[in-house]
Amino acid sequence: MSDFNKIPFGLREKDQQFVDVYSVKNGKQCGCICPSCGTPLEARQGDINVWHFAHSNKKVYDKTKNECEYSFYLSLRLMARQVLGTKIKLKLPAYKDNIEYFSGVFRYRQYKEFFVAPEQEITIENIAVESNFCDVPVDVIGSIGQFNFVIYFTHPDRIVPNELFHPNNDHCGVIEVRLDALSQQFMNAKVENKTYDDILLNFLSDDTVSKIWIYHPRYAIKKEQAIKELEQSSNIKIQTDDMHHTEPTNRLQSNYYTKPSVIEPIVNHSRIVQFKCILCKVEWQGHEAGGNLCPKCNSHLYSRMIETDT
Repeated sequence: MSDFNKIPFGLREKDQQFVDVYSVKNGKQCGCICPSCGTPLEARQGDINVWHFAHSNKKVYDKTKNECEYSFYLSLRLMARQVLGTKIKLKLPAYKDNIEYFSGVFRYRQYKEFFVAPEQEITIENIAVESNFCDVPVDVIGSIGQFNFVIYFTHPDRIVPNELFHPNNDHCGVIEVRLDALSQQFMNAKVENKTYDDILLNFLSDDTVSKIWIYHPRYAIKKEQAIKELEQSSNIKIQTDDMHHTEPTNRLQSNYYTKPSVIEPIVNHSRIVQFKCILCKVEWQGHEAGGNLCPKCNSHLYSRMIETDT
């Protein structure tokens, strides 16, 4: 199902509703057109290949309105908007992030994990599709009490806009839903005796692996609390603290969408500590800041602080 010319859902001409290939007649009697380019479709419901819609033969290509690209993912997005209706329950993944900090004289990089929200099930009401939020088009926007909730579908060549990482409305939540996993699930539909409708609805409702938090209204508060706890327990102070979401360099390989806080250790420049060179085994005393130069090797590369004078 990786071929973008094979699409699981077609647009039924008589009522302009998206339908599953399992719910229509076989062949050209399906009465559907491609939701991407408008070309007539035929339902291919064979015994060997996975069931799918296909564009009709070249003789009807003169009916094509636009060049067809990424029909598979476009049909997924359009059908997903339809099956959500006006109200739906969704399982959401836990949201966690890391604070990055450096400890010790040699500034060893360390991380402290903190949680923003547990895995949970929510009910989204008053759903509207293909609306604007923060001046960008989004797939779905609904409400949870007094909060707006936004869903943005992604796939190859479609990523989350930067504006959704920094919404001007902090009473909202934004979730990315990656549609890539559906390709393999659809390939197994016939073996598992499932329809594409069923797979898509279960995916949207229950799958948590493909849902990624983009913005959470409690993120800044939870991060600030974690930083204060780290300061109190580890005698460190904040050097740089970016309390806002920033898009990572490689989004497809990252589950975190925030820039880590960099926290520096508190260094007492006058304190005398014990050092040891792991190369030549020499030990000596020196100031915590700058006293780590080995008197024999004349280098700090192999020195380690082994004892402090309190």
